[in-house]
Amino acid sequence: MQHDYESYWNRCWQEENASDLFKYLEGYNRLSTPEIDFFKQNGIASVCDAACGFGAYCLAFASNGFRVSGFDISETAVRITTEALQKYRYPDAQVKPASILDTGYEDASFDGVVAHAVLDHLTAADAKRALAELFRITRPGGLVMVSFDIPEEDDFNEEHRLLEDGTMEYTCESRGGMLFRPYDWAEIEELTAGYNISYKADKGKRERVVVLRKPE
Repeated sequence: MQHDYESYWNRCWQEENASDLFKYLEGYNRLSTPEIDFFKQNGIASVCDAACGFGAYCLAFASNGFRVSGFDISETAVRITTEALQKYRYPDAQVKPASILDTGYEDASFDGVVAHAVLDHLTAADAKRALAELFRITRPGGLVMVSFDIPEEDDFNEEHRLLEDGTMEYTCESRGGMLFRPYDWAEIEELTAGYNISYKADKGKRERVVVLRKPE
């Protein structure tokens, strides 16, 4: 059964104040990270930000000289991201509404794809489908970077029910309808089995990151 991701994320982003979100963006302008450097070192020029949210990673890559596109299942998020990129004078970035399970892009459209804290908000089956879709739109030899939030105590204490695959679906007022599936390194390796891991890192206590390379 297909989960209704669109309803939750539309509601989530509609409740956000764009002006408040923009305050956080400056930290992503010309962001310097080992992962961005890794993309540069591997000749990545065009990047798609999958499920782009309020545009933080669109801005991070655009301000580092990459050609950026992005998409999000929420039209409100797309509008916020578009406004953010215009604010920072990157009006050429193409951002559209789409699902990570069916992006609508042609095969091999991008040199690289980024999905920041996205796959862990899907069911296990949909995470695999999403990863396959991200590889479909990446050119041979290109890179796919995915990150996973490291759960905190509150993530387990908030009211939720477990789906058949073990994914948590929150039932509390603050997160009602959101899915979260914590991944340790063993589970990340299981999810990415069959893909070539070129880079992996723990980002402190906040997230885990892997960069996968599509075969030539």
